[in-house]
Amino acid sequence: MLSIEAMDNKVEAIVRLFQVISPVQDSGGFSQTLSVLQAKNYGQLTETIGALEILQKHINNAGRSPYGMNQTKKGQEVTAADVFLGDVFGIWTKPASYWLSKQDELKKEFRVDISKDPKNPVTTWYCLNDYQAGIFVKSHTDGILEKITILLAA
Repeated sequence: MLSIEAMDNKVEAIVRLFQVISPVQDSGGFSQTLSVLQAKNYGQLTETIGALEILQKHINNAGRSPYGMNQTKKGQEVTAADVFLGDVFGIWTKPASYWLSKQDELKKEFRVDISKDPKNPVTTWYCLNDYQAGIFVKSHTDGILEKITILLAA
């Protein structure tokens, strides 16, 4: 998670995040562990269970989905061709592989229509990389790392 969080190219980072999360989702994540701990909990495991439940939510929300960004099937390797970005700021949805191949052009494509400061407009690459993929990656890596810290301290 730390290496994914540190990646500058967030389009590549989101693909990598899905590559890490999807096999965990395929195995059920922490659902069996949660069931066992909940059966043995009389208050002493509440913090651990809470952390695992949130990790499970991250796995489900950042995992495979036939209509989401990661449109792979159980057991399938995740590639940039299977991760879909777009449908933000009027940008068409296309595979991450497409956006990565066009990133030099997209960095020069200014979006004055959505910029708060017309003298310093954002680019289409910013919308996909920093906004869409960047926020998604940050949300999940921060959340996962926070819960791992809690589990390690328990």
